[in-house]
Amino acid sequence: MRIFWKHLIIFALISTSLSACGLKGDLYIPERQYPQPKQQ
Repeated sequence: MRIFWKHLIIFALISTSLSACGLKGDLYIPERQYPQPKQQ
C-alpha cells in the first residue's frame, strides 16, 4: 500500500508540473523584427 501512495504522489507532482507549461499568457512577438499582418 505504501508503494501505491508513493507512485500516486510522484504522478501528481509530474502531472501538475507538466500542466503548468505554456500557461504564462500570450506569446510575445516583437513587432520590429517580425511584423504581423493586421487583423480585422
